[in-house]
Amino acid sequence: MDKLQQIKLPIDKEFEEFRRLFDSSLQSSNSLLSEVLSYIKQRNGKMMRPILALLIAKLFGEINDSTLHAALSLELLHTASLVHDDVVDESDKRRGQSSVNAIYNNKVSVLVGDYMLATSLKHSAMTREITIVDLVACLGQNLSEGEIIQLANINASEFSEEVYYDVIRKKTAALFTASAEAGAISVHASDEMVKNARLFGEMIGIAFQIKDEIVRLLKICTSKSSGVVLYTIRTTPELFEVRLSLVVYL
Repeated sequence: MDKLQQIKLPIDKEFEEFRRLFDSSLQSSNSLLSEVLSYIKQRNGKMMRPILALLIAKLFGEINDSTLHAALSLELLHTASLVHDDVVDESDKRRGQSSVNAIYNNKVSVLVGDYMLATSLKHSAMTREITIVDLVACLGQNLSEGEIIQLANINASEFSEEVYYDVIRKKTAALFTASAEAGAISVHASDEMVKNARLFGEMIGIAFQIKDEIVRLLKICTSKSSGVVLYTIRTTPELFEVRLSLVVYL
């Protein structure tokens, strides 16, 4: 049993319900749309964000329909943002497989992403929790703003730590934050518990992104590309920081 399976053990039954709901949400009578949605379903990732939402909900109460629709809404928004990001980044790969825009085209990718965004909003409304609807809407704003900040700094010779964390908080961490918060809200946890869940999700999201950056930088170091990665670790009684600097000669 791998680590992810161990993490999912407390919510195995509920996660299967979520998977069925996810699959049923990505269907259409339009042949082209149905084909693209099927491709997206086939290459879907580990679904860590809905797993987090379900775990938090079960920690504070009983997983219910509101929890499942909230988790689905967030996962659809996340997936739609990836489809759009591949168009913006002109990327032809996603998780080692051909991206939607590489197989079809940018127009189809944008429209399918829009369809998934609309479906995400539909399921947020099905939670019957206006707080979760607001949460999903704010997440969409944060993801877009994070991408714009990243694009604005893409050619910058220096990428400050402040900007780096700003991007993380508005992209990767925002998704984990919203997932944890939505899970707590869906079971009517107290305001204090919702606040704690939100902070927990944010910390997981930041850690997840930093780990991902380190893995990618190490791959650059061991590849044929010429480059140097400098790691500086500084510790104090109150703080442990990992600072990364990268110089790549293209």
